[in-house]
Amino acid sequence: MSVKIKMSKRILESAQRLFLQHGYSHVLIDDIVRDLSISKKTIYNHFSSKADILMACMDQFAADYQIKAEAILNDVDLSLRQRFAQYLRFIGVSFANTHPNFWSDLRHSEPEAWEKLCVYKREILLKHFGQLMDEGVRVGYVRDDPTRYTALIVYISAMQQLNDPDYLKQFPAEMVAALPVDIADQADQVVNLLLRGMLTPKFYGEAEQCKET
Repeated sequence: MSVKIKMSKRILESAQRLFLQHGYSHVLIDDIVRDLSISKKTIYNHFSSKADILMACMDQFAADYQIKAEAILNDVDLSLRQRFAQYLRFIGVSFANTHPNFWSDLRHSEPEAWEKLCVYKREILLKHFGQLMDEGVRVGYVRDDPTRYTALIVYISAMQQLNDPDYLKQFPAEMVAALPVDIADQADQVVNLLLRGMLTPKFYGEAEQCKET
């Protein structure tokens, strides 16, 4: 990997982390400069603007997401049940670990980027989730109705809200304190709550048989 490519990758990694943690509008080029301890000139040698960095970040996110998702879905050493669990956890972590206002901020600040991100999300989720659901329906684990799509939308929404401090303020403090702190643990908990509405009795019947043997 060339020095130029390495630097571009470092800039994108820093920018993506800062954008997701603080919101796109609240991050300046100067913040990325300070984070990486490089000059502003170095940034502009690779990208023309913050919006240019944002677009490149989204392309990189989509590429990385696809590689990791396909690694899970095509892992022959994992059962369908294991692939369900790992992929849903992966989705939850991927879309929950953002600043609460990131999505609305992006929609208002960079509408072109927002539309591009929506297209990415639709294509990625339909491709990978569709593959998993089709296999689940084929073996009789998943109900062949729109329930599975409702479950996915509810799941992603729940993961985002569980990490939104403003949303959680409406609930008693002791209730919020009882929630898992780790995002992966949150994902596991929400998955366990939702799957029974999407899966068939056969899925759980075979799970019980495995416990008995």
